Amino acid sequence: EPEVKLGDVSGDGTLNTMDALLLFASVNGSSDREMDMATADINKDGKVVYTVLGDSIAAGYSLPGFVEDTKWKASWPVVDGSYPQYVAQGIGATKVYQDAHIGLRSHDLRYLLCEDYPGDIAVGWRVPTTDNYRTVDQTGLAKVRKQYYNHIKQADVITLGIGINDLTIPSGILDNVQGENLNLALAFWGDMLGNAYKLADNAAYMAQVSTLLIGFYRQYVSNFNAIVTKIKEINPNAKLLVIGYYNAAQDAFVKGALPVDIGALVTPFIDLFNSHAAGAAAGNGYTYVKMEHIDTLFCDRNSPGYLNDNHPTPYGHKQMADIILAALQTA
Repeated sequence: EPEVKLGDVSGDGTLNTMDALLLFASVNGSSDREMDMATADINKDGKVVYTVLGDSIAAGYSLPGFVEDTKWKASWPVVDGSYPQYVAQGIGATKVYQDAHIGLRSHDLRYLLCEDYPGDIAVGWRVPTTDNYRTVDQTGLAKVRKQYYNHIKQADVITLGIGINDLTIPSGILDNVQGENLNLALAFWGDMLGNAYKLADNAAYMAQVSTLLIGFYRQYVSNFNAIVTKIKEINPNAKLLVIGYYNAAQDAFVKGALPVDIGALVTPFIDLFNSHAAGAAAGNGYTYVKMEHIDTLFCDRNSPGYLNDNHPTPYGHKQMADIILAALQTA
């Protein structure tokens, strides 16, 4: 008969991930919202490593405890109340690498992972650079890339949510450079020649950034395929879950003389964006996780982010974690 050990909730005589899952479920069973728990013992040695790849949604942006980590490294802190935290608890993770960063595009993540990818004109905004976001620091890049490889290689579970910033970030860059141009114009007479060169350089830069908006979906598909291939090359055994994008405006409806169903306007774009990842899952060794009706700040009339911020509310992060944990049971 097996020896009874403190913490051996399952009663099998050993302390393992299943005990952690059962203990977590018992402690949290009285909460106001029960979470689905992954029942699979991800790693039989009792250790579960969870690596998070993605953008600001996974990074916990807009949650009360979020603080941007400005030092260039792969891992940022796991934010309390973020879906990675709940997923980590649900699978009994003993180590979490939170490698999701705000503003990260599929171009940037591909550049961080794939040495043969030359990147594009905007990668400097989200990778180590030496000056003004336009010259990549190759030494710093190599160091961070090694960290990403190591975290992927160790992982038992990986979640990947990337791509929506392929459209939003170029627009933000253009706004930023236009503001720089305004300052240059105001200071033009102080250094006519120097500022003229800078304005001309900015004009050429903005033209190149603008082309990213035109072909963003085609490039996203190429980037996504390369990212998944690289992850599977580094670690073919990890459970890889690709997180679909929710429609942040899905439940938003503006009343008035001419009422507008904002969600219906956005749905075709979100469906297009998700279609590739969903359709390619079967033959590429990952599980696609569909996200719908996630509670967002965009739809929260009591939030400063109402009709503006696409990120999940604290409850929305719990919803996402529930869906991911349920998907993990059959991954």
